[in-house]
Amino acid sequence: MMDIDEAQERAVALVHAVARSSKSAALRVLRAVPRTESSAEVLVRRGVALAEARRVVALEAGFADWPLLRRALDVRALSEADAEQVLIDAATAGDDARADAILRRWPTLPERSRAAALVVGDPRAAEGWSDATVNQPLAPTGPPLLCLLNTRYRAGDPALNAVRLAIADALIAAGADVNAGLPEAETIRGYRTALGAAIGRVRSAAVAQRLLDAGADIADGPTLYEGSAMWEAVRWRDRESLKALLAATPPQWHVCHALPHALRFNDAALAKLLLAHGGDPNWNMGAWGFKGTCLHEAVVLDNDPALVEALLAHGANVDQPDRDGRTPLALAVCLNRKALAAVLRRHGAKEARLRPVDQWVSACFAGDGDAARRLAARHAGAPDAVATLHRPGTSADERAEARRRLAPWFTPADHLWLCRAIARRAPQAPPALRTPPPGVIPLLLAGGLHPDAADDDGERPLHLAAGAGDAAALAALLAAGADAKAVNFAGQTPLDIALDAGEDGLAETLVRQGGDATSDLSDPGAVDAFERAADAVVNGDLDTLERLLRERPRLATARSRRPHRCTLLHYLGANGFEGWRQKTPANAVDVIDRLIAAGSDPNAVCYTYRGGPGEHTAGLLASSGHPRAAGLTLAMLSALARGGMRQDPVYALLTALHEGRAAGRLAEAAAQVDAESETARLGFVESAMLGEADLAVALLDAGVDVNTRRGDGATALHQAAFDGNADLVDTLIARGADPSLRDNVFDGNAAGWAHAGGHETLGKALAARLRTTERR
Repeated sequence: MMDIDEAQERAVALVHAVARSSKSAALRVLRAVPRTESSAEVLVRRGVALAEARRVVALEAGFADWPLLRRALDVRALSEADAEQVLIDAATAGDDARADAILRRWPTLPERSRAAALVVGDPRAAEGWSDATVNQPLAPTGPPLLCLLNTRYRAGDPALNAVRLAIADALIAAGADVNAGLPEAETIRGYRTALGAAIGRVRSAAVAQRLLDAGADIADGPTLYEGSAMWEAVRWRDRESLKALLAATPPQWHVCHALPHALRFNDAALAKLLLAHGGDPNWNMGAWGFKGTCLHEAVVLDNDPALVEALLAHGANVDQPDRDGRTPLALAVCLNRKALAAVLRRHGAKEARLRPVDQWVSACFAGDGDAARRLAARHAGAPDAVATLHRPGTSADERAEARRRLAPWFTPADHLWLCRAIARRAPQAPPALRTPPPGVIPLLLAGGLHPDAADDDGERPLHLAAGAGDAAALAALLAAGADAKAVNFAGQTPLDIALDAGEDGLAETLVRQGGDATSDLSDPGAVDAFERAADAVVNGDLDTLERLLRERPRLATARSRRPHRCTLLHYLGANGFEGWRQKTPANAVDVIDRLIAAGSDPNAVCYTYRGGPGEHTAGLLASSGHPRAAGLTLAMLSALARGGMRQDPVYALLTALHEGRAAGRLAEAAAQVDAESETARLGFVESAMLGEADLAVALLDAGVDVNTRRGDGATALHQAAFDGNADLVDTLIARGADPSLRDNVFDGNAAGWAHAGGHETLGKALAARLRTTERR
């Protein structure tokens, strides 16, 4: 953390930079201070006052203004009244040096402030608790147990954690709620419990075990993902905490989510521990595998062959496709993972599943320009288009036409190889990915990949190149026509990213290309307004939403600063973000109509569930139980479709039937359906999942097979049984549904699915019916 003299020097240097007409410095000021001038050039000409520059430095350090920064950085400038909060903030952030400086200046502060004593693990914090005080919040740090554990101060220090364990014992003995939790904005789940904090913040397996012994819920809050106890145990490769969590018999899906996360660290022992406790090697919720299985994840992360062997030994499907149809072998070929490809081939991976484009990607990642050009020209069927993209001096129109002709060769995910190749240099990338193949970016561009393809995180290639300091990639992308003004999920342009990364040379290049900073949430007031608007959306408070949209029209397109980067419209999906906002108001359709009228994009994607295709409002709400429980799923999808949503064929069918029903013409609408089509068959099973019994019956009347299966082998009867919908179960069986059919994932029949859904009476009835049928 900088000291006050360094902050002052930075402010003065910023003024000097602007005085020298440095446009990147001028744009930095424009981004952070009120825009009294409309252009960087005007600002440069008039100069920047020292007060404005000081405010920029304060904002970059996370403070609202210069005086607050001074009080935080210069302990001598702090009042005793301010010292407590600054100490809590420093300890929570893990700024040990600042926390220790305050403790040296006010050594008795922990004696006078319980919150201060708890965040730094002072032994005196164990004293004086009663059932009347032990669960009372110590604003803003929450109840005492959270205050003790939700801190990064000297995290992992064995001696201090022994003290923390003693304090935790005292709090638990006084009746502390071991399942205490707090909303937070650092992670997608938006929630942190004492158990998650014990492992992820103070990093103490002993404290975590004590919480579990005292009854801490292994479910650990409203969702899993980042910040939960198991996620943190894997993140810190804390095997002792992980063993304790696994011994507490967590739900299998917790273990399954943790498995691809473990692969990121290429830790075979950690992965094998999860596999031994039921981790599914075919789980598809990893961050790097294009929503493929753990095998896909392992290939992309270049895990050790022994780890891949372990996944295969526990039942990984060697030919399971990812969301774009690629097998693990296809990814291994693309990335030249020769050792992993050999392992997969030994286990029977099918060569026939490889596409010509996979071989082309392989040549690009190998840096073999001749082979890449030859393969692209041969297989894309447009050698002149490939030649056009390889030729220097090609015009923008010629490039666009060449890419249009090459487009049929690619799937949407193929374009993401461009992002992946650049992201390999990013600091947050796993170590195995940090060495970019030489010359790969120009080869991928010359083969037809689109320079503006957004990855699952909402980043475009230019953003990634700017953040990685990759001048060569940046130049190649700009030469290929990449949009310097495009924004990512955070509302940042590539210039924003370059400035934040301190890449002034790249910033100057982007300024010359016309890039500018356009964040929708550029000040603390806007962030607060967005949070209030999100509450209004999920509560159906149209009056508040209308007022906020009038005051700040850009809220309609703005994204949350939380890691999921949802727009306000995404919050109607009731899925994948902070748990307390996952609900469906009765007037959800009216809220959708208002947001779309204000400019919200029904096709915008976000970073829920690892981002990418399908993470739009329709995808979230179609898979959420909240709209379904409210009986509003199809009505909401219809509203989104009216607003311009691109519809999935299955849901297009269901919304058409819904609208026909609303008009009193359901039978007429169903009669138009091709009963033999995959869309009709999948729509039938989906209608059962949504509890739309009359739509399911209408599709049966139209001729859809009652025993049709979806991709996992489940039937409408499976789904109705799981939901405990006894009336629909009876209807389906009366129409010929077979209760003996088993799905492909859990190998369960309808009776098993009923039991899995908690409907024992229905499960027993289905089992008895099956026994009677088998005796006949």
